[in-house]
Amino acid sequence: MGWQIIAAAVAGYLVLLGRSAWKQGEFRQYLRSLAIVAALCALLAGTVAVAMLLDGV
Repeated sequence: MGWQIIAAAVAGYLVLLGRSAWKQGEFRQYLRSLAIVAALCALLAGTVAVAMLLDGV
């Protein structure tokens, strides 16, 4: 339950940031930054998954 609340708060924050970027005409920059952060998170998750597989967990 706690993670769901945190995820909802983060999603709400991202929506508010996107709305603000839209109003300022910087929505494309917002999406590009969001994509970069998502790619970095995916890279980190992949690295952890590979480390777990190699460790035999």
